[in-house]
Amino acid sequence: MAIDASWRWIAWTILGIGGLIAAGGVLMGLGNLRHVLYGERAEGVVTGIVREGDMYLPVVRFRLLQGETVEVQDLGAGAPDFSAGDTVTVLYFPERPRDFRLETFDRLWLVPIILTGFGGFWLMFGAVAWALSRNADLALVGERAFSVISLSALLIGVFVLWSAVDLYAGGGRARGTVTEIRESRSIVAEEVTTPAGREVRRDVERISFVPIVRFTTPEGREIEFHGSGGSSASFSAGEGVNVVYDRSQPGRARIVSFVDLWLPAAVAFAVALIFGAAVRLSHWSRRRATG
Repeated sequence: MAIDASWRWIAWTILGIGGLIAAGGVLMGLGNLRHVLYGERAEGVVTGIVREGDMYLPVVRFRLLQGETVEVQDLGAGAPDFSAGDTVTVLYFPERPRDFRLETFDRLWLVPIILTGFGGFWLMFGAVAWALSRNADLALVGERAFSVISLSALLIGVFVLWSAVDLYAGGGRARGTVTEIRESRSIVAEEVTTPAGREVRRDVERISFVPIVRFTTPEGREIEFHGSGGSSASFSAGEGVNVVYDRSQPGRARIVSFVDLWLPAAVAFAVALIFGAAVRLSHWSRRRATG
């Protein structure tokens, strides 16, 4: 199938954007790796959580090798991933103690992995555009792209399922209370078709409802976390829910429900299955056409 060569500049643009995003993720990961390999380790305590708008910033206190106590504030997250009283390992450089990292997987590697993966998808689409500009077989290009998406979704599903099973099997249990339902609003553009058959673009407001849950551990610590959001409110303020939480880091908690524990893995596996099935169907169709 012939594709106009002017697509080549589009391919270069997409490849450039993907390369910049992926490079940003790699550089961020290397910076964190430098702290892991060469930084000093100190046991710290989360003394509080500062809320700035919709962001939650942990405040951590730790002691330097010289005995001096330092209190620092880490980067914020959209949902609290720590609670006051949590113990954490701090990675820092003695000459710059405020240049630090908290030694958790999410804080060290999650954002670099997401950035690198997102950049990788841009690179993949850029490679597809480049292949089409070179008059490559559209079916073969599509199969390879769908295979990458299917494999990526499968790996994500395995990781998410492993994390959920680990929490559910080894976590503590508590009875929590939904303290509030927080609304999050965003504006998205969508294409709609009028009764006359004309396509128009309009802005639509989307509302997401997130339950805020609070529970108390057997040690008397009061923990607050966010449940999974959705387009409708699955809970109401004041409702009691069953909670499973990480005993060593109680802020890592989930409502015991299919949506909160198992739905993310189910969605990832469904995406892997759909795109994998599309690849198999394309293989079968090409073999039948040439047979």
